[in-house]
Amino acid sequence: MAEQVQRDLEAVGVSTHHWRAGPTEEDDCPQRELVQFFRDLNYRIRLGPCRECPRERRCPYLQLFRCSANQRAQVLIVTSWHLRRSDLWELKALENRPLVILDEDATTALAAPIELRDDRLRNFVEQLDALRKHLVVAAADIEALVAGVTGHKTESAAEDGLLTLIDLFRRAALDLLTACARTIGGAWQPAASILGQPLTDGDRKLLKDEATLNRLLHAAYEAAHRRTALPNLFADLVELMLRDGPVHLTPRTCRWARQTMLPTNREIIVLDATAEPAVLEGILGRPVTVVSLPPVEQQATVYQVMDRIATRSGNRKDLAVDDSYLKRLVTEVARRHRGEPLLCISFKSDTEVLEELLEREHGKATVIHYGGLRGLNAFAEYPVGLVIGRPMPNEASLQLLAVAAFGVGALDENLRAPPLQWQLDTLAMGPDLWTIRRQQYDDPRWQAVWRHLVTGELMQAIGRLRPLTNPAIVYVVSNEPLPPELDVTTVYAGELFPNLAISGRRSDYEGRLLKYAEIAAELEAAGLEPNNRAVCQKMGIKECNGFRYRHLALTRPRGPPRE
Repeated sequence: MAEQVQRDLEAVGVSTHHWRAGPTEEDDCPQRELVQFFRDLNYRIRLGPCRECPRERRCPYLQLFRCSANQRAQVLIVTSWHLRRSDLWELKALENRPLVILDEDATTALAAPIELRDDRLRNFVEQLDALRKHLVVAAADIEALVAGVTGHKTESAAEDGLLTLIDLFRRAALDLLTACARTIGGAWQPAASILGQPLTDGDRKLLKDEATLNRLLHAAYEAAHRRTALPNLFADLVELMLRDGPVHLTPRTCRWARQTMLPTNREIIVLDATAEPAVLEGILGRPVTVVSLPPVEQQATVYQVMDRIATRSGNRKDLAVDDSYLKRLVTEVARRHRGEPLLCISFKSDTEVLEELLEREHGKATVIHYGGLRGLNAFAEYPVGLVIGRPMPNEASLQLLAVAAFGVGALDENLRAPPLQWQLDTLAMGPDLWTIRRQQYDDPRWQAVWRHLVTGELMQAIGRLRPLTNPAIVYVVSNEPLPPELDVTTVYAGELFPNLAISGRRSDYEGRLLKYAEIAAELEAAGLEPNNRAVCQKMGIKECNGFRYRHLALTRPRGPPRE
């Protein structure tokens, strides 16, 4: 994506300089794997292995940050990884650059979720024991060698703090495993309460000692070549042990959000139409002004199919039955658009079934799940899109964002989140008023989090087909309300595909169809024109709603409402 932005800017005459993610084979980095190991820990490269590298002054990668191109370029393009660097705003290359532009991918780095799962923690403890044994043996060998040559005893690993640091990590990991095991459901707790014994001043000093921690990381990397690779948990555990805020515990996982702070002296423009202003204000720590752009005529036709809620579990159950509504709907879309490239987006657990179905009925479809969507620009010219379901992050993800945006005050006095409730809402969607059953919070702050994550990810899925510039047809199979900025036609599946005319239909809709047909017949018998306006006036409904009933009401067989 960064390279695409660079090409687009250069094409209009804006000079750029791109900070690529890390050393490649072209850089001839002698410690490329070690550098990548440090990068995965979000560690500052120039204070890690690069500090002692003999090629440091001649390294092509490090030249990115100190070459004259940084001053010449009108725009510096950096990736989200750089945004998380603790030394980013201290770099000379960023001097006199008062404007920061964040795209939708970069905003996820502002409050990046961290997960410490119990299986990784257990493995981490085992590997720490192996690393400790490795260091003790290595230290003993070195001491014996030096003593044999010089007759003097050297400082051991135990004396220089490495073993003390390992024991500190081991203790924290075991305490965290115990805290998770004792948790029922999901709960927030102060991070300090998880540790079995409080950190001493000496512990805190050791955890903040980058030189000692770097030596430990080097030792862990060396041990990795001896089949004792350590998971990348060092940085996360350091943050946990020094953390002031709460963490979210479940029986198997500890979570919190690592927040990135941007300098107050920089102006920020966020390019993310799906972001909620209230959520961004909380994360950025400053007021957010929504900039209204000139209206752009949407080129795509977006149909929102309202027959089902389309949750993850609901879709999974539906696809498992023989008379599956979803399979019939997908088949109808596939047959109508056979021969045209089709993009289908759904839940990860459903992709295999949908791939088989579309391969059989269509032959030119691409199936992708919600988790692999953000940032993709490979479908900008696809003529057909099928978006199935309402993306639903787990409850912990919603809570992480709420606490990151609004603080612990978003939780109740017991550090609990408000309940996510099912409720019936009457909403204006397109030209119609719909009564839909959906999940929602009562708290406005949590409603903003819901829109930011759930509605935002649904909009991201639709956006992969670039509806503003691409005259595609997009079917969205979900009744989750979409933002009014998107021009959507809300329909039942039967209004688009006659074979599905009675599938999933609500009884009130069936009743309106019959009522529409009866009034049209009465007007015609009275010698009056049974146009849509006349029928709607008799029914007491809006004309735009009447158009939705008219074709089916006048063409379908007569019969009682479906219960």
